Amino acid sequence: MRKRLTRASLSLLLANTNTGSLHLIGFNMKILSSTLLFAAILALVVSCSKEPTYIASGCDYFPLQVQNSWEFEISPKTTIIATKVIEQKTYFVFASSTDTSYYRKENNKVYIRSAYEPEALIFDLDAAENQSWQHNSWKVTLTSKNDTLVINHAKIPNCYCFFFDIPGAVDDEHAIWLAPGIGFIRKSCGFCPNPIDNLRSALINHVGITFP
Repeated sequence: MRKRLTRASLSLLLANTNTGSLHLIGFNMKILSSTLLFAAILALVVSCSKEPTYIASGCDYFPLQVQNSWEFEISPKTTIIATKVIEQKTYFVFASSTDTSYYRKENNKVYIRSAYEPEALIFDLDAAENQSWQHNSWKVTLTSKNDTLVINHAKIPNCYCFFFDIPGAVDDEHAIWLAPGIGFIRKSCGFCPNPIDNLRSALINHVGITFP
């Protein structure tokens, strides 16, 4: 026997249906809110775990200007204190508490001399990877032109790595990295007590650089 659907029972059915729908919508909104909150927290954790990339202010791998300075974690601070003409060539004077050297750059090649050694090519910035040349007793090889270094929480991309070796000698190998817009950025020495010496801060063309 069929039951007749009265107006009162129809109203009660619609009321129950609407209440169930509201509960379902509320439940789904809670799930959506929880999902969005979890996604936001996850994005924050991921972003905090990534090192920021240092954006170089220039492409000069060996900036030469009086008052430029490089302060490393271990080795003494080096500052360009003046220029000096030697044998009709103008050099920039690099001074630290332990050494004074003279650098000049010509055609994207960096030359160095000291009171004890004549001028020699130390960095060929136009060399191809794995290209080598003689630097007094040292054989210098440009081993990479795209190293990415990490100092503290900063990434420094596109660094050049120059490897130094005296053929036939033992425990003499070391490397120097240059970064665009900075110059000296890292030194390594396999036989030293502290094999890695990173740049702590620099002053390049009146702009201070740090790696927080």
